[in-house]
Amino acid sequence: MARKNFFQRTSAAMRYMFLGTQSNIVSPINVKNIDFGVNVSQDSALKFTAVYAAIKLLSENIAALPKSVKFRSERGWEKADHAANRLLSIRPNDYTDIFAFWFTINANLQGWGNAFAVIKYENGIPVSLHQIHPRNVKIGFVDGQKVFEVDCPFGFQKQFNGRYLNWEMLHFMMFSLDGITGIDPITYNAAAIGRGIAAQEFSAEYYRKGGNIKGVLETDQNLGEEAYRSFTKRFTEASGNFETPLLEFGIKYKNINVNPVAAQLIQSETLSIQDIARIFNVPPHLLAELTHATFSNIEQQNIFFGTHSLRPICKRIENQLEDKLFLDDEKANYSVKFDLKGFMRGDSKSRSDYYKNAINSGFMTRNEVRDLEELPALDGLDDPLQPLNMVPVGSNDDIDDGDDNNPPPRKK
Repeated sequence: MARKNFFQRTSAAMRYMFLGTQSNIVSPINVKNIDFGVNVSQDSALKFTAVYAAIKLLSENIAALPKSVKFRSERGWEKADHAANRLLSIRPNDYTDIFAFWFTINANLQGWGNAFAVIKYENGIPVSLHQIHPRNVKIGFVDGQKVFEVDCPFGFQKQFNGRYLNWEMLHFMMFSLDGITGIDPITYNAAAIGRGIAAQEFSAEYYRKGGNIKGVLETDQNLGEEAYRSFTKRFTEASGNFETPLLEFGIKYKNINVNPVAAQLIQSETLSIQDIARIFNVPPHLLAELTHATFSNIEQQNIFFGTHSLRPICKRIENQLEDKLFLDDEKANYSVKFDLKGFMRGDSKSRSDYYKNAINSGFMTRNEVRDLEELPALDGLDDPLQPLNMVPVGSNDDIDDGDDNNPPPRKK
C-alpha cells in the first residue's frame, strides 16, 4: 500500500526520469578508429574463451564462498539467527538453488556491470530474493528517491514487472561513474575484446581453408582454355589434399596476404588473454595464460586473486545486503560476511606454521583450527593454550612460585 500511494503522488511531469543502464547514458569510448571488423556485445564476448573463462571463474568462486549473517555480541561477532541468513546461504527462492542464484548475480555483475534482485517481504521480514536480468531493469528517480522499473518482455519473470522502491530491490554494481549505475565493462572495453575476437575469427578462417592463404598465380605465357582448366584442376586438388602442387608453364605463386606467423597470431592471442585478465582483474594464469607463471609464484597469485579480485566484489555485495535486508535498528549490530579465508590459507606448510603460531600464542584454540580445516571439533580442545615461558614485562612479582605443600626448588 505504501508503494502504491508513493507512485500515486507522482505526476506526468519530468519528476520521474529513467536513466537506463550506464552504457546508455555515456558513450564509452570513441572506437570509430579502432575497428577490428567484429560486433562486440555481451553475447559475442561470451563466445570469446578468455571472457567466458573470466566471468565463469569469478562467478563460480563468489557463489562457492560460505556466506553468513553475524551478530555483534559482548564476546564479538557470532553467527546470527536472522531471516536473511536463509536467503544468503540456504535458498533465496522456490525455484533457484543458492549456488545458481549467486552465480547468476555475479555473471550479470561482471558482464553488464549491474545485477538486480527483487526483495519480497512479509510483515517487514525479507522472505525471498528474485534475480532479474539487467537488460530488463531501468533506474530512475521519483521525488529524489531511487526507483527501479522491471519490464521482462516474456518468460517466468514477467510476474515481477512493475516499479520498485530502493528498499525493494538489491542493486549490485561494479565500476561506476556516478554511484547510481555501474558501467558496462564489455562495451567500455569493446576495442580490446574486439581484437581478441578478430584474432580468433582469423585463426578459424585460416584452418577452415585448410591452411591456405590468399595469393595469385603469375605467368608470362598465354595459357589456352584446355591447359588452364587442366592446371587449375590439378592445383586445386593438390592444395585441398595438403599436397605440394606442381607449377607448370612458368607459373609462380605470389602471396598477397599476411600469413599467421607474420601476423604474430599466437602473440596476439596471448596479448588478448592478458587484456581480458586486466579488464576483469583476474591473474592471467587462472585463464590458462602461463607465460610468466612459475611454481614459486602461483601461490602468491592465488592469494592475490582472493585479496584483490574477490574481496572488493564481496565487499560491494555485503554492503548492499546489509543496507537492504536489515532494519535501521539492526544495521549497527548485524553484518553479512563472505568467508574468504580459504583463499588466504596458502599451501599446507604455510598453514601448518600459521596454525602452530596461532595455537602457541593463545589467540586461536585447537578446535578453531580444526574448524578452518573442516574437521569436527574434539572434546577438550576449546580452551586457548597459555605459553608458560612468556609473561608481561614487570610482572615477575605476580608469578605464583608454588604453594606451601609444593614449594619451588631452591637455587644453588
